[in-house]
Amino acid sequence: MAWASLSVIIPTRNERENVPRLLDALRAALARVDYELVFVDDSTDGTDRLLAGVAQGDPRITVHHREQGQGLASAVVEGFYRSRGEAIAVIDADLQHPPALLPALVDRLLNAPADIVVASRYLPGGGRPGLSAFRLVISQVTRRLAQLMLRGARRSTDPLSGFFVLRRAVIEGVTLQPVGFKILLEILVRGRFQGVAEVPYVFTDRAGGQTKATIGQGAEFLRHVAVLAASNQFNTPVVLAGVIVLLVVVLALDGVVAVVERRLLRWRALETTR
Repeated sequence: MAWASLSVIIPTRNERENVPRLLDALRAALARVDYELVFVDDSTDGTDRLLAGVAQGDPRITVHHREQGQGLASAVVEGFYRSRGEAIAVIDADLQHPPALLPALVDRLLNAPADIVVASRYLPGGGRPGLSAFRLVISQVTRRLAQLMLRGARRSTDPLSGFFVLRRAVIEGVTLQPVGFKILLEILVRGRFQGVAEVPYVFTDRAGGQTKATIGQGAEFLRHVAVLAASNQFNTPVVLAGVIVLLVVVLALDGVVAVVERRLLRWRALETTR
């Protein structure tokens, strides 16, 4: 495998103000690399039009806009299918994942006995200053839950990372059915690989725009973990009991989300009539 076969998958949703800086950073990081950038876009703010204009002048960039997007993880999976490289990188568009780290991730993939290289916030030298105190607690709890319930998640210190590189063979012929945001978790459970290596990184503040994290995505994460755990025939009765508990929690959260959404709609309706 050579550098020339690198595909970078970038899911976007309303990231118009971050795209110019992101492209500059990616081009600088990959200046000596023959690469392709594959954007899968679910935006409603004109990000797709901005990307389409850039792509017209750069054959290394492709843009696939989806009118009915089904979340970040499904966007990444679509990017996998549309990409051509033997090595595939996944990175967010909000610059909380540093593009300058991409060469180190790919070098590790080429030189280490590994099929997946994860950028980890939980290694020495890594960090999470881009998370609020509340989100930091949620991150720790969900990470531990995934590692408790799923054997594959124990292969990484950061199984919920959205920044990683893998060999195409890891996903080739594999049916990926992710829910929500955590595509790496899906790959660690369903993918075909031997070794996992890691590189520390610092998860920084969002460059611009708004976070996409919601209560509903918390329910999606729990549903995803439950589905993955239930699909593993080697799980113990304790884990399977945990699956049932998770599903009950998901149903409860779904109910909370529905109530909150109804109240927000009523509040907005009242505001418009004033």
